[in-house]
Amino acid sequence: SGINADEAYEAFIKDDKKDFVYFDLVVGESECERMVFELYKDVCPKTCENFVKLSTGEEGERDGLKMHYLDTLIHRVVPRGWVQGGDIDRSRGCGGRSIFGKTFEDETFAIEHNCRGRLGNANNGRHTNGSQFYVTLAATPWMDR
Repeated sequence: SGINADEAYEAFIKDDKKDFVYFDLVVGESECERMVFELYKDVCPKTCENFVKLSTGEEGERDGLKMHYLDTLIHRVVPRGWVQGGDIDRSRGCGGRSIFGKTFEDETFAIEHNCRGRLGNANNGRHTNGSQFYVTLAATPWMDR
């Protein structure tokens, strides 16, 4: 008898040197679906720390504002492109902030957008990373710097 897919996946996550974080997503009235993200903290540690703390909610609130993704919406869907969320202020795509302040600097562009499932910071230009993120639905090479 061999190992099943769930056991193999769990073993991979435990053996890998990367960090993982997950969201439980609900679409309409459907049951919750788990989305697991592999984080490259060896390549972009500050970006990963920001995403982990906003995902786990360990920052709680700051100055009366929530510092977590709980109950935020995926506010943008680009077919064959990406989904975007993480506006922890309004869930409309025009707000958010990082655990380091309003924004923080870019760390790297070393990870290519060569497949679906790439997680990255959505921003408003150079060095404007906050809480918004995207997940690619396909290869999006134009996102590479």
